[in-house]
Amino acid sequence: MKHFTGYGAYQLFLALRTHFLSPKYDFFEMHGKLRATKESYNKRNDRLFLEKLAKTYDPETLRDFYIANILEDKQYVTDLLDDSAAANLVKYQARRQALSYNVSNDVDLVLRNGSCDAFKTHPDQYPGVLVLYLQRRISIESMVIMNDFILFRQKFDKYYDGDVIWPKVSLKMIKYRPFLKYDMERMKLILKERIDENSRGQCV
Repeated sequence: MKHFTGYGAYQLFLALRTHFLSPKYDFFEMHGKLRATKESYNKRNDRLFLEKLAKTYDPETLRDFYIANILEDKQYVTDLLDDSAAANLVKYQARRQALSYNVSNDVDLVLRNGSCDAFKTHPDQYPGVLVLYLQRRISIESMVIMNDFILFRQKFDKYYDGDVIWPKVSLKMIKYRPFLKYDMERMKLILKERIDENSRGQCV
């Protein structure tokens, strides 16, 4: 498979970072295009590292590498220099490969920690599902998939408008959704089974 040049790796990183951080930029609508001149790239001190990334990963894996780390709030090329960046890719790939299993376990955890109340807003505390996510006990994939069926994000957006933390999580969910491909019918069945078993269907 053909690999990027260092400049191409730099352009991809900028496009993905902008996609996740900017409400207006859409990676897919723009076909991953973002203005980044060769001159600005040539002035970068991390050029050799970008060239190494381009040689190490094929384009699809490099995209996953960037996404895995942006999801962990590593938003600069210098954040990708340490060993944790490669570890984030491995964890990301593992979550995606065992998506149904992990989501099933996460839904169980959410429902055990408050049943339907996990998705209810409160004036003095975050909903249980958000607390579990912030504690890193459930994944961003589970947050996105649960929202596809339970539609809690829009409600949280209105209730926690002006909050410091929730809007960032909400934007991350919105921006990650187009990258998360899965069998919706199969996942719907898994979620229904978990909800029925844990709360007798009260959340749907």
